[in-house]
Amino acid sequence: MSEQPYLRVANVTKRFGNFTALRDVSLDVDRGEFVCFLGPSGCGKTTLLRAIAGLDIQSEGTIHQGGKDISALPASERDFGIVFQSYALFPNLTINENVAYGLHGRGLKRQDIRDRVRSLLDTVGLADQGDKYPAQLSGGQQQRVALSRALATEPGLLLLDEPLSALDAKVRQHLRLEIKALQRRLGVTTIMVTHDQEEALAMADRIVVMNVGVIEQVGTPHEVYSRPATAFVADFIGEMNFVPADIVARGEIRVGPDLCCACETDGAATPAAATMAIRLEDIVLTEADAQDKNHFVGEIRDLEFLGSFVRAYVGGEAIGEVTLRADISANLMRRLNLDIGTKIPVALPANRLHVYPKD
Repeated sequence: MSEQPYLRVANVTKRFGNFTALRDVSLDVDRGEFVCFLGPSGCGKTTLLRAIAGLDIQSEGTIHQGGKDISALPASERDFGIVFQSYALFPNLTINENVAYGLHGRGLKRQDIRDRVRSLLDTVGLADQGDKYPAQLSGGQQQRVALSRALATEPGLLLLDEPLSALDAKVRQHLRLEIKALQRRLGVTTIMVTHDQEEALAMADRIVVMNVGVIEQVGTPHEVYSRPATAFVADFIGEMNFVPADIVARGEIRVGPDLCCACETDGAATPAAATMAIRLEDIVLTEADAQDKNHFVGEIRDLEFLGSFVRAYVGGEAIGEVTLRADISANLMRRLNLDIGTKIPVALPANRLHVYPKD
């Protein structure tokens, strides 16, 4: 990490009439980082990207890039390349001409432009497609062209606005690996907007989770997945059980009528109503002593076959009307001979439990 961030967003607010799309947002991005803005539709992620690009100037706050205040600069005077969901290629220009478009008027020799275009298309595996027109290429190929065009001017910042959402699942999965590998190779600071949590987890160095115009959490993919800071983050990323609970003492909660669990309660006041959360894959179906803390005798109430794993719906007297979902491997299911009605000890590991204030 560099001492001075390459991009600094400070106290940015954006209003559209009476609607506040961004509310006092601050964020630092280091040089060479790949950062994803992740959140549901309407959370403000695209508005923040457009503010950074100068396409929608913020109402309040400042933006610095490379130590320079760009807060009031128009988009044409900022140092970035951008790729949109819709590719936005010129249909009447060849692939070579599309990629070269931003290089004209920069005082470059024609041969230098041709060499730059050829190098970029070779980088994205389209060296032999330069004389074709966009309509002659697949969606994935067109997005590679759009990426090459954005990189042609060697920008300091690459902005990606839902670049993969228009593609089918297999192409999307393949292209996200290509984009990440290319970003690492070039070392260009990159910000990508996405609503796809899998995409963000697979590609980002850090994820910025947004909701209703504010940042809920910033962290590595592992941090936001394994240690979600808020119930919103826990719910939006991955699958999570949410269960009503009571904080009965420091480091102890009660779930249902008769299950006491040790877990981190972050110094919350006691007693207090709360919500306990645990990921489906973190629930352990075990042969341990069900009388220990964080264990109870469970009963399989339903099973859902999902290919490589099985989703078990687990209840038990200790947790009353609560039903927990647990994802288990097909191998473990066979080994334990699990079926509907099977009774088995269930463990809720203390270091996998999250406790949030009750709304």
